[in-house]
Amino acid sequence: MSQSDPDATCVRKGSGESRPRYHHHRAVDDQKGIITALETTPGSIAENKKLMELIDQHEKNTRCTVQTVVADHKYGTNENYVACQARGLATHMGEATRNTANTGRKEGIFGDEAFTFDPVQNIYRCPAGQILKPRRVHAVRRTLEYKAPARVCTACAMRAQCTRSHHGRTVQRHENQEALNVARAQAQSFAARRNRKRRQHLMEASFADAANNHHFKRARWRRLWRQQIQDYLIAAIQNMRILLAHQNPKRSAAAAVALP
Repeated sequence: MSQSDPDATCVRKGSGESRPRYHHHRAVDDQKGIITALETTPGSIAENKKLMELIDQHEKNTRCTVQTVVADHKYGTNENYVACQARGLATHMGEATRNTANTGRKEGIFGDEAFTFDPVQNIYRCPAGQILKPRRVHAVRRTLEYKAPARVCTACAMRAQCTRSHHGRTVQRHENQEALNVARAQAQSFAARRNRKRRQHLMEASFADAANNHHFKRARWRRLWRQQIQDYLIAAIQNMRILLAHQNPKRSAAAAVALP
């Protein structure tokens, strides 16, 4: 804990040293990058934990109903996918686990999508046609684990492509798996990839402008409530600059007079 600012949690970024930080969360509109929602938290609060609050704040501030949520892969968690689908929101967020799906121990191994679910019998069938039965519930992950017998996997000709475990292959099924499947399909669509490219321009430009022109990366005062004031002031100034830059200038009466 920081002795000078107990609200700022000590967090390490990349290979840098751990130091007191705050975390700034914001949402922008799709037209001009107007900041419509923001939240300031201690640095230990992950970006993806504030998604639904930002959506609620955006709708309250703009009086417009959100239809599509665009964000990078950090926001594409199972929790956020399910929450967005429950509200009928299109999920154009990158998938959090997609970059690690074929790395480490999972490299060269069949993904869960290679297994076929039978809702009538409540079982999975692997690519070799063997059955995986439900074994246990993971309460924290909100998943049901399906497993093939170890002896079946050991004797299988496709074992090297399926698992490195001596206990047999397992597959996790989320309690809202159907909603997750829809969300992931939306996230991988052409429209979603296009929107994420546009989002990168709008959102990163918003943060860059705040950092380059308004000392966004340095806290002027200690304590969370003061940092929140600083962030609101910066966002308000950024919005005013955007609005002024895009307003339609009214021509004066003198300028409107036609010359002979």
